[in-house]
Amino acid sequence: MKTVTLDAHSGESQMAVVMETGEVVYETRVETTREALRRAVGSVTGPKRVVYEEGPLSAMIHDALKDVADEVVSCDPTRNALIATAEDSSDERDARRLAMLHRLGATHRVHVVEEPYRTLRSLVHHDYKRAQDVTRVKNQIKALFRRWGIRVRGAGVYRAAGRREMRKELPSGRVRWQLDSLGRLLDAFRLERLRAQRMIAKQARPIGAVKRLKTIPGMGPKTTPAIVAWIAGPERFKSRNALSSYAGLGLKQDVTHWEMVGRAHASKRGNRELKRALLLAARGTLKGTSALRRRYDARREAGWEDRKAIRDIARTILFIACAIWQKRREYDDAKVKVPVTEHGAR
Repeated sequence: MKTVTLDAHSGESQMAVVMETGEVVYETRVETTREALRRAVGSVTGPKRVVYEEGPLSAMIHDALKDVADEVVSCDPTRNALIATAEDSSDERDARRLAMLHRLGATHRVHVVEEPYRTLRSLVHHDYKRAQDVTRVKNQIKALFRRWGIRVRGAGVYRAAGRREMRKELPSGRVRWQLDSLGRLLDAFRLERLRAQRMIAKQARPIGAVKRLKTIPGMGPKTTPAIVAWIAGPERFKSRNALSSYAGLGLKQDVTHWEMVGRAHASKRGNRELKRALLLAARGTLKGTSALRRRYDARREAGWEDRKAIRDIARTILFIACAIWQKRREYDDAKVKVPVTEHGAR
């Protein structure tokens, strides 16, 4: 089978056709449009797979070529160090190196989601960015008062009434105007978040898994769509380890001379937005008396730190959510395992 690699850019993409022996038989530049890509790849005779690195154009390339090639593979660019760190990088060399890496089995495949999860992901990511905007403006408001030696009392300054009260303490009209400007930005970002959350709810409503996952303690109207969007089907994960690693909740163990060194520690890889949603859901379970709350209490009594116990609850919620998703059932509190350990055990 021939390997067709694409070094994709917004204007034009570099295409290379490589035989199973590694021989490059054809190279060209092709316009990065649906029609041009279909013509270029469709002109390659015989069985072929298309390989390209994940990026903003991945979904478009996948949809354009999935019925033209025998296989379409989007791979993780962070795993392709041969390309990323090459000092003689160029479009032609990168396309050839990508083909070589794939022939050697050194590329890491990335799942390209279909609708309705693709749109839901986009909306969830938009809401996540607006949440970051809200936090950034709040920090700027607090910093404005600190520069003038004024203590911010509680969270009232982030509301219109609180700002009107505290703006009197600022030294000049221009500084008060700056506070008003930041207040308008804060209100605008909050409004956009509300609008985004309404759109997320509309997009998530037809997905049956969303309603069932909301029965899990701690899962709310904000966290559930985010978790559903980023998992996009638990059947695509080979194991629980792969699932927890993707969610950023896996453990990393250092190995030297074929022996494990030190304790296993939290991995820094994985999807940050999915991890955030799971940790928020885990914190939400602490408000009730469910088995998940009792599991957290048991971990704490056993000597676990709060952050480790919360990660354990987040992983448990992840596994429960995927089981409910696949089996099409609702949450059953009686099936959650609450460990009984001696005090001080990890």
